[in-house]
Amino acid sequence: MNGPTLTAGDLLSYSAGSTQTGPDGFRKVNRGGLSLTAIVRANWPHLLAPFGNRTPLVINAYPATIGFPTDGVMVDCYLSPRTASRALQLAAREDMPVILMCQSLFLAELLFRHVAQNLPLPNAVMAIAGGYCTPHSLHAALTQLLAARGIPFTLLQGYGVAEVEAGMLWGVDYDAQGRVIYRPRGPDIHAGIIDGRLHLALKDAQGTLLGAPFDTGDDAVIAGNDILISNARSRLSPAVMQELESWDFDAWRRRTGYLGRSDGRLAFQLREGEGVQDEREVGHYLFGDRFGFSWLNKPRWGI
Repeated sequence: MNGPTLTAGDLLSYSAGSTQTGPDGFRKVNRGGLSLTAIVRANWPHLLAPFGNRTPLVINAYPATIGFPTDGVMVDCYLSPRTASRALQLAAREDMPVILMCQSLFLAELLFRHVAQNLPLPNAVMAIAGGYCTPHSLHAALTQLLAARGIPFTLLQGYGVAEVEAGMLWGVDYDAQGRVIYRPRGPDIHAGIIDGRLHLALKDAQGTLLGAPFDTGDDAVIAGNDILISNARSRLSPAVMQELESWDFDAWRRRTGYLGRSDGRLAFQLREGEGVQDEREVGHYLFGDRFGFSWLNKPRWGI
C-alpha cells in the first residue's frame, strides 16, 4: 500500500478548497490542541480586552477539521447557519465571548441572517477566517453590522496549507495595497521565500524542520516578522478584488460574495429573499442553478 502510515485514532483533514481529487493531500490533525487566545495574546493582546477572563465559546464553521481549542468550549455547526445561530444564542445566554472559525463569506451569511432575525448576540465576537483573503470592504461591513448592536468585532485572518498545517500565519491589519499583514503564529513555523514564492514548514522545539518547505504557490515578501502575500492570479484576480472592494455595506448585506461569469461579465449572487436591483445580480437559487453553489466551496475569484 502506498502513502503515509495510518493508525487507529488518527484524524485526517483534507483541504476545503484543494484542486486535487485523489486520495492524497491531507494532513493529520494534532490532537494535542491549540490555544487560540494564546496566539492572539502573543501578537495583539489588546484584542482580547472584550473577553476579560471569560472562557470563549468556539464555533467551528470551517468546511474542514481545524483542530481542538484548549482554551474554549467548542461547538461544531457543520456549516448550518441555523446551528451556528443557536450557538451564538447560547453564548449570549451564558455570557461567553465567541470565537468563530470560518471562511469569511459564510461568516457574513451567518451574521447578516442572525442580526436580521433580531436574535441575541454575545457581547464580544472574534472571527478567525481562512481559506481565502477577506476583502477589506467585507471586514468593514461586518464591523459596522455588529457595532450597530454595540458589539466589538475582531477579524483575524489565517493562512496555511492543508498538506502541512492550518493557521500557520495570522494577520489583523492590511497594508496600503490591501494585503493582509501576516505573522507566524509562533516559533514552530518556518516561512521562507524561494524564487519569489512563499514556502512554509513546521519546526520542532529545537528549530529543526519537520519536512521540506512546502510551495504555497503564492508570491510573498518578508519584512522582519511581517509577511505580505500576493495571491496567485488563479486564486485571486486583481480585477475581482477591485470589484469587491467597491461594495458598500448594503451591497454586502444583499450579496453573498459568490461570483459567476457570463458573456465575459461578472454575475453576483444575491442572498435568499433579496430582489434584483442591478443587471449583474442573480437570485440566490437561480445563481446556483446557473453557476453552481455551496457554502462548502470557495468563491471563484481567480482568473
